[in-house]
Amino acid sequence: MCFKNLPIQFDEQGNASLIDGAPNPWAYETRELMPLEDPAGQAKLKNLMERNGHIRRVDFDPVTRVAGALAFHTVVDLENRKVLETDSMATLFRGYEVILKGRDPRDAIYISSRACGVCGGVHSACSALALEMAFGVAPPPLGIVARNLLSALEYLYDHPLHLFLLAGPDYSEPAVRATNPELWSRAEDARCENQAVHGFSTMAELMTAMTPLTGSLYAEALHMTRVAREAYVLIGGKYPHPQTIVPGGLSATIDLSDLNEIGLRIGKFFDYGQKVVGIWNDLCDFFYEANPQYREIGRRPKNMIETGQWDDPDLYDGTFANMDAWGRARWAPPGVIVDGELRTTSMTQLNMGLEEFVEHSFYEDWTKGNGNGNGHSRFPTDELGNPLSRTTPGTRRPSRRPRGPTGRTSTPGRPPRGGTAWRWRPGRTPACGPAPSPRTTGTRASSTRRATRCASTCRAPACRAPSSSGRSPRTGAPSSATAAAPTRSPTPR
Repeated sequence: MCFKNLPIQFDEQGNASLIDGAPNPWAYETRELMPLEDPAGQAKLKNLMERNGHIRRVDFDPVTRVAGALAFHTVVDLENRKVLETDSMATLFRGYEVILKGRDPRDAIYISSRACGVCGGVHSACSALALEMAFGVAPPPLGIVARNLLSALEYLYDHPLHLFLLAGPDYSEPAVRATNPELWSRAEDARCENQAVHGFSTMAELMTAMTPLTGSLYAEALHMTRVAREAYVLIGGKYPHPQTIVPGGLSATIDLSDLNEIGLRIGKFFDYGQKVVGIWNDLCDFFYEANPQYREIGRRPKNMIETGQWDDPDLYDGTFANMDAWGRARWAPPGVIVDGELRTTSMTQLNMGLEEFVEHSFYEDWTKGNGNGNGHSRFPTDELGNPLSRTTPGTRRPSRRPRGPTGRTSTPGRPPRGGTAWRWRPGRTPACGPAPSPRTTGTRASSTRRATRCASTCRAPACRAPSSSGRSPRTGAPSSATAAAPTRSPTPR
C-alpha cells in the first residue's frame, strides 16, 4: 500500500508519525468572518464584529468519526458562548449511481458495498433483493435464512463500533475533562447504579474506561467487533465487502462446522450485550441528572420510514406483485409513522410515497427532464399501475451537477448536501383517484405539512389501514414500526 500522498512518515521500526510541518488533523480553525452569500446577513454579522471583537467564525472541517466528509461552519459569540449562525454540509460526492450505469446488473452487489467501510453487507443484500425482483429469482428458504443471519451478525459488529469507538469518545475522561470540568468533578462522586452488571463503581471510572485506545471499554469493543466479523466471514467470504451474497441467496456451502463456529462467537455477545445496556443506562442517567436539557437533544417530530428486514423464509418470493404480503411478513415489518401515527405497513404505499429532492445536493434535478424533455416521470406508474410522483427515486437518472462560475455545485445561498432530502406522503391507488401533485417549487424539503390521508381512510386493498393494535398479523408480536420513541437516548450530546 502506498502513502506517498499522505503527510505521514515511517521510522525504521515501521511506526507512523506526521511529517514535520504538517497541519494538526485534530485542530479546528478560528478566523475572522468570511463574506456570506446573503448580503443582509453579511452586513448584520459585520456590524456585530465591529462592535464585538469576540464574534468569530469557527469551522469544524472535517468532523471526525463519521462516514463521509461532514463539515460545520459557524459564527459564534465566544464571550457569551452562543452560536449565532451555523451551516452543516456534506462535501463528498459519491456518485455510485453514476458508476453503476451501463454495467452488468450483478456488479451492483459488489460495487454498492464499497459505499461504506462499516455497513457494506446491507448494501450488498439490498442490491441482491433488487436483482431478484428484476430477474424473477426466488431464493430457497435456507438461502434466506443464511442472508438473515449475515444481517444479524453485521448488527452485532456495528453496535459496539458505534457506541464505544465512534460515539463513546465524546463521553470519555479526556473529552469531559476538557469541555465540562464541572461534570468531571461530579462524575468522580457519582455512583453507578449498574455496577453489578458492568463492574464500574463511579462514573469517573466508567468514563476513563471509554478513553480512546487506552480505555478498557474501548479495547473490549474493538475486540468484539472482530468477533462479529469473524462470524460473518465464515459464510460471507469477507467483510465489509462480502463476496457470497448473490441473487438467489448465498454462493457459499454451509456445513455444521460453520454454524458451530458462528454459534460460539454469537454466544459471547449475550453477557456483553447486558453489560453494554448497563453502561449506557448509567451514562444517560448521569447526563440527564446533571442537565435535564440533555433530554431535548435529538428530539424531533415522530416521523419514521422503515422498510423492514429479515425476510420470512417461507413467504418471501421477491416479486413486486406480492411485495405487500412478504413485506408485512418480515420479522421486523415495514411501516410509515407520520406525526406519531402509523399510516401504513404496505410496501406498495411506502414505495409510492417516497420522494427525493436534490436541489441542494451534487446532483442535477432530474424532474426537469427525464429523457423526454417535458419534465414528466419516465415511469408514471409502478408495475401494478399505481401512479408515481415524478420525484420518486426510482425515476431518477443520476447526473452530477456541473460547477458554476463560483465553483459551487449547490444552489447559491444554500449549503450542499452529500445526499438528498427525503420525505414520504400517502400515494393514491387507481381506486382512490389521481395521485397528489409533486411538491410546489420553493417549499422546503423538510416540510411537515399534512398530505391527503388516503392510507388511513381508503378501502382499496393497497391503502387499507393496518390493525390499530400495531401487531404483526402473523405472529402477534409488536411491530417495529409502531414502537414509541425511546425513553433513553444512547448518545445524549
